[in-house]
Amino acid sequence: MLPLSLQDSLSEFIRKQGLEGQAGDLLKALAETSLVYELAGEEDYVRTGNSRIAGCPDLPPSFSWPLDPDGEYWTFLAQINLGELPLSPVELLPREGMLYFFLGLDEPAYDIDHRIYYYNGNRNELIRTSPPEGREEIGAEDRDFKSYKITFKPVWTLPEQAADLLLNDYPEAFEALEPASDTLWGQYQSWAGNTPLDAYLCRNGLQDILFQHYKTTEQIRQEAREAEERGSADYAQRLLTKALPQLTEYKQNQDKHKAAAAANWHLLFSVSSLDEVGMCWWDAGYLEFFIDKADLEQLDFSRTYVNLATS
Repeated sequence: MLPLSLQDSLSEFIRKQGLEGQAGDLLKALAETSLVYELAGEEDYVRTGNSRIAGCPDLPPSFSWPLDPDGEYWTFLAQINLGELPLSPVELLPREGMLYFFLGLDEPAYDIDHRIYYYNGNRNELIRTSPPEGREEIGAEDRDFKSYKITFKPVWTLPEQAADLLLNDYPEAFEALEPASDTLWGQYQSWAGNTPLDAYLCRNGLQDILFQHYKTTEQIRQEAREAEERGSADYAQRLLTKALPQLTEYKQNQDKHKAAAAANWHLLFSVSSLDEVGMCWWDAGYLEFFIDKADLEQLDFSRTYVNLATS
């Protein structure tokens, strides 16, 4: 349920847009609490453990900076002090501790290498930490970021089902929605595809049909035959031994898979192409970190998924 201040804000939106009745009731039932973050001045590192974008993180002594197989270090993207949030947007999210976000190479734009770490130890042990000495940053030519402090404010957001209702039946109300990127527990950019389903497939043994799940099994067999004919034997074998069995299982339980993806996978954190920070993700796109709610309940951040939504 939305906190009272957001309930009032949503009710005012419904009134102004003339959505009283069934449409307004649906919006009230589906609206979710999110936290939008805003840049709050360049980081001066006076405080330890505050929320920030880019720069140097405040890490526990035992932390090992993530590296790629070639030894290049991953980019520190953000740290969030959960204890300083104005409210928790979802019950599953801890009320204290630190979340750290690191990014590997953002190519391709799906299932991007990343790490999310949760720390709930002694905050006095946190140390401002520079990247590993003597190593190159992955994608360094595009990641000369400027660090900013960030603060959070609560907003109401609409999941895809409710937003689609406005788009299709109340386009003027849809246009009046305030965009809510740069969020903790917000909504994903649905124009970029069904990313919760992508995340579900990749983390549940169905990654080989990430871009094949809409096809028929005969289409996969035909693609394998064509691959053999053009000399791509390894690809043909992968289609037959991996994609085909996965697609068969998916088709047999399609409704179950789609329902699980929609119910369980949610946007945890998003980062837009922030000009002040010097961020530009491909063509002014959005980085989106997703998590399975069951994993969040266990504070397990090892199975998260990152997508880059771009035109």
